[in-house]
Amino acid sequence: MKTVLQSSLKTNMFKINEIAEAFHVNPNVLRFYEKKKLLIPKRDNNGYRLYSMEDMLQFQTILLYRKMGFSIEDILKMLADEDKPIKMFFKQYDQLNHHIHNMRMISESLEECIDLMFEEEEYLDQLVSVMKKTAGYISQLENWEDKWEFDNWAKDYDEYISTQHHGLDFYKHYDKVIRLTTDKVNEVQGNAFEVGVGTGNLAGKLMETQNIIGIDQSVNMLIEAKKKFPDLNLRMGTFLELPLQDGTMDTAVSCYAFHHCNESEKRMALTEMDRVLKPGGRIIITDLMFYDKAARENFERYCTEAELRDLKNEYFTTVTAMEDYAQSLGYSVLSEQIDDLIWILVLKRKDANNSFENKVKEYKEKL
Repeated sequence: MKTVLQSSLKTNMFKINEIAEAFHVNPNVLRFYEKKKLLIPKRDNNGYRLYSMEDMLQFQTILLYRKMGFSIEDILKMLADEDKPIKMFFKQYDQLNHHIHNMRMISESLEECIDLMFEEEEYLDQLVSVMKKTAGYISQLENWEDKWEFDNWAKDYDEYISTQHHGLDFYKHYDKVIRLTTDKVNEVQGNAFEVGVGTGNLAGKLMETQNIIGIDQSVNMLIEAKKKFPDLNLRMGTFLELPLQDGTMDTAVSCYAFHHCNESEKRMALTEMDRVLKPGGRIIITDLMFYDKAARENFERYCTEAELRDLKNEYFTTVTAMEDYAQSLGYSVLSEQIDDLIWILVLKRKDANNSFENKVKEYKEKL
C-alpha cells in the first residue's frame, strides 16, 4: 500500500502530515522549526503549508544536526549557504564524520583514563595529561581552516594547472607526475583512496585498476570531479578526519595536496592514514618538498621573490622530516625525485615485506 508521501512524489510538494509521517515526528516539530526560521514552507491558496523536495532534505539535515547536539543558532549558520541538495548531503556527511572522529577520540581517552585508574596508584597527574592531549587534538580539528578557498577555485582548477606561473611552477610536469603516481599506486591493486582528490585527475586514471575512493574537503571540487567521472566514488573529508573504517584500505595516496597540512597536521595525517590501512598497506605522497633543510635554504638563496612568497604561503616539508614521521609509525620510506621541485614517497610498514626494506637500502646506496 502506498504512503501519502509516495503519492505526492509526482507533484514534488508535500503537506505537513506527509513530512511528519515520513520522518516519524509530530507535525508540531515542523511548526517549531518554521518558527525558528530553519524551515520556511510555501502556502497554498487556503493557507496550508506545502513543502518542496529541498525543504524535505533540509528537514533531514536539521534533524541530524539536532541529534548531534548543535544549537538552533549553529544550524542557522551551517544552513546559510546550503542551496543545493548535493551540498546538503555532502555537508551532512561531513558533520557526521567530524562527530564520529571526536567521539572516537573521547572514547579512546576515557579507556586510557580507566586503565590508569586501575593500574596506577598515582594516576591524577597522568589523567590530566591524557585529557589535555585529547582536548588538544579536538581543538586542532575544530580550528582547521581552509585558507586556500578551494570551493572558489574548483571550476578554474584544471585551467590553472595547465598554465605557467610566476611563482613556484610545480605543475610544470603535471602529466608526468600523475602518470608516475598512477604507476606507483598500481604496483598493488585493491582498495585505494586519494586525499585531496580535487577534480579527479589522478583518481580518474586509477578507476581502471583500483577500487578507488576520492576524498576532499571542498564540496565544489567533489562536484567537478563527479561531472568528469560519474562513476567515481567520492566522500567529503580531510587528512585529519578520513571518512573510512579502520583497517579497510590497501593504499592511501595524495598528490599535490599534502603541503596544505602544517608539520603538526602532517603527523596527525599519517596517523589517520595508518588507522584505515590494512596490515601491509602503503601510503604514497607526491608533492613539492626538499630533501632536507639545507636543500631548502639553498633553493631560497637563489629563488625569485614570487617563488619565495609561494614557499611561505604553503607548508612544504622535507624528505628527511617525512622519514622521521613515517619511522615513528613503523614505516619505511622509498623516496624518488621527479623533477627539481617534486618528490614521490612510498611508505610501507617495515614488517610488511622484507623486499621493500631491500629496495630502500639499494636506493640509498645509489645516492
